Formats: sequence, structure tokens, C-alpha cells
Amino acid sequence: MEKKMVEVRSNINDNVIIRFEHVEESSVNIFTAGYKAICKRLGINRVQAEERYYVTESN
Repeated sequence: MEKKMVEVRSNINDNVIIRFEHVEESSVNIFTAGYKAICKRLGINRVQAEERYYVTESN
């Protein structure tokens, strides 16, 4: 299994909000994991998360 660093960034100023390591499985990709993490951390839903943040793989 491949480990990837995932970043959730703000749509407004591109700042990294959270960064974490994710082991990519066939059922959970980095985008799903990233949005799930930011929703849990901030207590928001997926729609709100997608409006405010985007998920990317860290270099």
C-alpha cells in the first residue's frame, strides 16, 4: 500500500489547513480522506468543505 501526504488547502488564500499521511486503499482515495478529515475537524459537511477547501497530494 502506498502512503501519500495529503493537504487540505483554503480556496481563498491557498494556505494549508491540515496535512496528514494517508494509506491509499481501493475504497478511499486522497480526496475522500481529505474532505472527511476537514469535515470532522471543523464540524462542517462535505458541501461546505468543497466550497471552502480543496484537497491535493503534498510533494
